Amino acid sequence: MKKFIICLVVFVFTTTIASVAFGRTMDEEKQAVRDYLNVLDAKLAKAKAAKQSAKVNMLHIEKTATLARWNKLKASMVVAPVPPTPVVVQPVSTQYAGLFGWGLNTIFSGQYIYTGSGSISGAGGLKGDIVLDDFIGLGPMLSLSNDTFKYKLGLGVYDGGGSGLKAIPVYAGGIINLGADVYLTGGLNYVIYGNGQTSGRIGGDAYIGLKTDIGLGAGATRFELGYSAVRSSTVTAKGFAFSVNQAIVL
Repeated sequence: MKKFIICLVVFVFTTTIASVAFGRTMDEEKQAVRDYLNVLDAKLAKAKAAKQSAKVNMLHIEKTATLARWNKLKASMVVAPVPPTPVVVQPVSTQYAGLFGWGLNTIFSGQYIYTGSGSISGAGGLKGDIVLDDFIGLGPMLSLSNDTFKYKLGLGVYDGGGSGLKAIPVYAGGIINLGADVYLTGGLNYVIYGNGQTSGRIGGDAYIGLKTDIGLGAGATRFELGYSAVRSSTVTAKGFAFSVNQAIVL
């Protein structure tokens, strides 16, 4: 028993001296673990981008083990009491819910397709689109921001174009934000009612657009240039196209 007590005293004394000589403070340990976890996160991101499944699993295991070691370390160290931090009440921010409180993102636009014939040398139209967020998650899949891709569902009406196009098309398309207020947009349309009082055929459009605030007090106005085709059962309007539109939250 005496030998055991002597050995225990020597062990405690040696451990105390070693901890004083070589140990680190709680703050130093925190910073060391934080730095190592940052390194692991960077390696994880790189491995995920390279689709290295085995390495990703290995790094997850290593990160879990590091966190476990840190929790054990915190439990064994005495932390000095920290004075309570005063609670600062932040005002609750209110997000604009739209004209009718629906929070629905829409775009209303005026359309023009140059055909070279007719009273205005083309066909004019109006269109409304509902804009949907990237519910597929295509942006993060490609290591891009969540706002890179948007989707559109719309309804329009066209008239003119030399041959007397009359069409009500439905639209399905998308928006690709390129940054610096520049974007690409386009999609397909199908005339559900038009010339001959019947449905028409599939058309489409593709534009490059620019968002800019022209001082109307309604946010950025969009200007688009591209190509468009709208086809009723008997008449087609296609060619160079121009669009001016405004985003409105309903």
